[in-house]
Amino acid sequence: MPSRQTKWILAILVIGLIAVLVSYKTELSNACPIRQLNIAGDEKKYDQTKDPLLCDALNSRISQFNNECKSNVEELDCG
Repeated sequence: MPSRQTKWILAILVIGLIAVLVSYKTELSNACPIRQLNIAGDEKKYDQTKDPLLCDALNSRISQFNNECKSNVEELDCG
């Protein structure tokens, strides 16, 4: 029969696992501020490389970000 301490450890592990699953399902790691920082980092990469394929992909991400996060990030001029 497990000891009282073992039961508490198992309970804490189960609660932690549930918390991780809930945060994953609600996409807390995909929050708008984090996505905006990723876009800003990729904009700096584009400024260094001027790669047209990166620009097109980044504009698609910016457009999707603006729609989903109710934001107004300006798209890049790929020309």
